Amino acid sequence: MNQGQPMHWMLWCCPPSSAGVTGATGPTGPQGIQGPTGATGVTGPTGVTGATGPTGPQGIQGPAGPAGSVPESAFASYYTYGAALAGGSLIPLFPAVTDASGAIVQTDSTHIALQPGVYLVSYSVSAIFRSANYMQVTPGYNGAPHLENGVYFATSANGSSAAGSAHFIIEAPSATVFTLTYSGSGSASDGQVTLTFFRLRETA
Repeated sequence: MNQGQPMHWMLWCCPPSSAGVTGATGPTGPQGIQGPTGATGVTGPTGVTGATGPTGPQGIQGPAGPAGSVPESAFASYYTYGAALAGGSLIPLFPAVTDASGAIVQTDSTHIALQPGVYLVSYSVSAIFRSANYMQVTPGYNGAPHLENGVYFATSANGSSAAGSAHFIIEAPSATVFTLTYSGSGSASDGQVTLTFFRLRETA
């Protein structure tokens, strides 16, 4: 090396060495805070309804209810014979079969009381006229005479008989009194009447 000349250092580099062995994996760190819940997605379309399943077996039949009560029967019949019939008079009657239920009760010889209900009524009447006349018998009930259920018969000869009958249903919403009135053109003799009542059973 010369005196008085700058000194130059020469740096010698060694060639790079190869990579070292990978170290062991460190421990897992703590779990982070859970993020906010995302928005609910759109509901998908409803699927096709499945086929109806088979009908199940029939269940056990329940016990039968108690038997209903049958209304008590009511019936009665009345008659008269050999009676003298005067115009505008009520026809007297005698009991033949009385009603034990109390629905049909004769209050005197010319009046029959009926409790509320529906009744089948049947009656026949006959008489003798000594001269030409007509016979008119009219039932009364529900507070009025009922010509539509009356009996009419006209004679045109002396010594003729007159007869007729009627059958009808009475609807009595309240208690009523039944009568038969003779209103012929003249008096008649040997009057004969039969009268029958049947109270009908009404269903609810």
